[in-house]
Amino acid sequence: MAIFIVWKVLYLSILIPNRVLDRPITDAVSAGTTRTLNFFSKPSDYTLKPGVNVKSDGEREDVMVISRGQERVLSIADACNGLEVIVLYAGLIVCLPSRLRRKTLFIVSGIFFIEALNVLRCAGLALVYQRYPQYLDFSHHYLFTFIVYAAIFWLWYLFSKGPGFAQKLQLNGSNSEQTVAMDHRAGSDHDPVFRL
Repeated sequence: MAIFIVWKVLYLSILIPNRVLDRPITDAVSAGTTRTLNFFSKPSDYTLKPGVNVKSDGEREDVMVISRGQERVLSIADACNGLEVIVLYAGLIVCLPSRLRRKTLFIVSGIFFIEALNVLRCAGLALVYQRYPQYLDFSHHYLFTFIVYAAIFWLWYLFSKGPGFAQKLQLNGSNSEQTVAMDHRAGSDHDPVFRL
């Protein structure tokens, strides 16, 4: 919990205002999304440029704008770059018992996997917007969010299947003192006795 609190204070007070982590991640996701869209269409169909969104409360935010011709197809803001999801994923891995090498391997490969998935998510949102705009809100808030979180749970599952993981959490149940047993006494009127 302390790690999470320290992260949030650092992130909200220093990193967000200066866009220290957000800017390069947002730029990378935006560039990857544009390349992915162009891979499946004419190479020059989609372009990328910096832009500004004005929120409903009047606050302005820097975004990367993906356009197709003159049509604005997708705006990728810092909140959409996957950083918070990466921190959540890595934070749990750090807290779980395992060797440092295994944790490092899962965190680094997981970050690349999550960002690649985020690029595909953004490309999918752009295509949904162009072909089925009535489903954009559902796709953005529910469908693709579910897919990303399901993938993260799958990565956590793979991590937990590692050697000796259950023993480290003491969930193996092989210790006879931890098993629950019923004591049935032959011919006894006593209730069963449960031992922990």
